[in-house]
Amino acid sequence: MKAQHAKPLILICSDDADFYVLLAHILVREGFETALVGEDEVIKRAATRHVTAIILDSAKDSGLTVKTCAAIKASDATAGVPTIALVSSGDERYYLALIKAGIDENFFRPVSPPRLLAYLCSLSRSDANGTRPTEAIGGGATIFGGLRIEAGRRMVVYGDKEIQLGPIEFNLLRCLVEKPGRVFSRLELIEAAWPSDLFVQPRTVDVHVGRLRRSLERLTGRSMIRTVRATGYALDMDARWD
Repeated sequence: MKAQHAKPLILICSDDADFYVLLAHILVREGFETALVGEDEVIKRAATRHVTAIILDSAKDSGLTVKTCAAIKASDATAGVPTIALVSSGDERYYLALIKAGIDENFFRPVSPPRLLAYLCSLSRSDANGTRPTEAIGGGATIFGGLRIEAGRRMVVYGDKEIQLGPIEFNLLRCLVEKPGRVFSRLELIEAAWPSDLFVQPRTVDVHVGRLRRSLERLTGRSMIRTVRATGYALDMDARWD
């Protein structure tokens, strides 16, 4: 008898029951499992079972969504879980606030189901397949100097410390590590780290690279990403150590 694989789980945090029913129907039809959770339980639920993504619906309270996102990203148990915000039209002022809070992606309501599904499917494939290693050492891991980069868990290990990255930050790191020292433009980083059908502003790239840089500095105590003014970013070759 063949073992059955668990369906990718999407936690949906929303006060709009009708919207949840509609969204859940769309996701279940595409092979996902969904669960409706409140702001006060989303971290606990995400910490007890592997979650492909968390969707935060900010239709009624965008400020609460920002706080919930910040709490998710501040928790060691859920910091690496991809988190998506559904922002009401007219709430554009919360866009940067959500990015600063750690959100991985924003969609404006009314949401385009094909775009949302494309993003979720890319996360699901990442869970199933990991990423392309450049210096493979087995188990889907890559080595860069003193860093061990584990694709399947989106984990970066340095000595006895480790951090889990969100999907965008992990894709950015993967891109930079594949060609250390090369300067990547923002457009190249967008193509490497985001689904192809999403529009991404250059400012969004800067925010995510900044978040990745800070995560690596906390882990290693070194600045590993170099900013090349008016051009882009590169992994600093001087940061490569054994």
